[in-house]
Amino acid sequence: MAAPKLKLPAGRKRSRGSLPALRAAVPTVLLTLLAAGAGALWGTRVIGTVETTVMKRMEEASPHLSVNPAMAGGLVLKRLAPIVTNLAAPANAWVRIEAALVLEQKAALSAEPLIGAITEDILAFLRSVTARQMEGAAGLRNLREDLTERIAVRSKGLVRDIVIETLVVQ
Repeated sequence: MAAPKLKLPAGRKRSRGSLPALRAAVPTVLLTLLAAGAGALWGTRVIGTVETTVMKRMEEASPHLSVNPAMAGGLVLKRLAPIVTNLAAPANAWVRIEAALVLEQKAALSAEPLIGAITEDILAFLRSVTARQMEGAAGLRNLREDLTERIAVRSKGLVRDIVIETLVVQ
């Protein structure tokens, strides 16, 4: 037995299923792809612009200028290894200091043993300091003066100054 065919009322045609839905979706898909392509193109252009701007600003902030030895007066900057130690008080306080020494150029050639002794001296001094003594601008100034004095004594005048690059008390 054959299945009976359904008769549609007069004036109505049989729909073709998803063809009208597909026709409506094609422009949406094309516009989405166009927008994604334009966004990707714009994003790569912006990334390139941002990278060049950042690199230019970094070069302006720290230009690689050649230093005239006559202007520097024969001084050299030697970085110390980061020093991490606990403080005298409070019991759970720690300090990390990164510093550099300003040395005479002739003393910098054989400064490794001297730098090791200075690092040990700074470490011993920091263990005797409290966190309260390093508070504020006055505390930082006093710390720098104390370190400069100890280093001058230890190096017998070969080290001119200390530059505290970072100081973190935790």
